Amino acid sequence: MQVIEVDPKKCVRWGFADRSAFEFGDVSKLAEDIVNNGQIEPAILRKSKNPDFEYEVIAGSRRWKACLEAGIKLKGIVQDLSDEQAAVAQIKENQQLSICDYSKGIYYSKLLAEKKTTRTKLAKLTGYSLAKLDNFLDFQKIPDAIWGAVGNPSKVSSRTAATILSLCQNGKSYMAALIGLAGEIRKGIGSRNLEKAVFQVVKHKGPMVGLHKTIALPSGQVIAKWTQGGLQFTKDIPIDYKEIEKILVRYYQKVLNPKQKNKKIK
Repeated sequence: MQVIEVDPKKCVRWGFADRSAFEFGDVSKLAEDIVNNGQIEPAILRKSKNPDFEYEVIAGSRRWKACLEAGIKLKGIVQDLSDEQAAVAQIKENQQLSICDYSKGIYYSKLLAEKKTTRTKLAKLTGYSLAKLDNFLDFQKIPDAIWGAVGNPSKVSSRTAATILSLCQNGKSYMAALIGLAGEIRKGIGSRNLEKAVFQVVKHKGPMVGLHKTIALPSGQVIAKWTQGGLQFTKDIPIDYKEIEKILVRYYQKVLNPKQKNKKIK
């Protein structure tokens, strides 16, 4: 196939592109590399039906954005593709790249919603079982409030997405717990640990301590962190357990019996 050079300004990204905005990475660095070393891999293009553009970028969005930023020509191969064929071309190329599960899930959902392919064909094309594919499709079904709290879902696995959706369906208290655990979801907490954490929060119905939240001195020295099992002290710091017990007793006497004066602890 012939590789041509086109003006990136005359190109537009395909509406079903699968890479989310937060996954473009350092485009400026890529632009600098292309300027210095050339564009090794051409993008896959097709003629655009939009009169304002000449081509649609089917695969190679990062290369296109980099060339656009650098003001240089984009190398590409123009193919006559249907939407389904374009989806196949994009999936095949991006199987070699580190596209996160969230981006894949939103992309697959769009293809099915617009009837660009079928669930069975998509499973065969991606190499996933139908059950595994359904886990990816769960990303689209999760309420926006969850993703709004999480912010960047690039570390959320498809299995965890399925767990999040299942927990959401249990009611508002579970939704609130998931939003409270947004930081841990963003870090990539596993589905089992997330499920345990949510059940713990809902059961106690109290203020939630973020998993692995650290406790530090004003100087910045970390002395302990909260875990599912409780409080874990940092290694190599002196610990006087009797003194800690006294502090805990004083605290709970105050919290549980606010009207009772603290008794002297020996």
